[in-house]
Amino acid sequence: MTTNLDPNAIARAIAQMRRTDAERLCSELANALRAVIGDQDYLDAKQLERITGTKASSWRYWASLGEGPVSFKLGKRRVWRRDVVMAWLAEQESVALAEER
Repeated sequence: MTTNLDPNAIARAIAQMRRTDAERLCSELANALRAVIGDQDYLDAKQLERITGTKASSWRYWASLGEGPVSFKLGKRRVWRRDVVMAWLAEQESVALAEER
């Protein structure tokens, strides 16, 4: 018994599997990030430490010097807006890449 396999059908099936894997990976990453920081718009120094690996004390020290991403006091704790931190990190990466060239 001979089976005719359509190469285009195989290619489409492989592409679909890759899309499914990528979507699953993105979903898992988003879930892991939510587990670390939740869906919060504001992050404290400990959350930033978990995200970046930079000690919470460094984040607080930078804030006391007026360096790093803009932060402010919310009640008794210092917080950073998530979008401000992400933009600052992207800027740091851009500067580092430009210096490598």
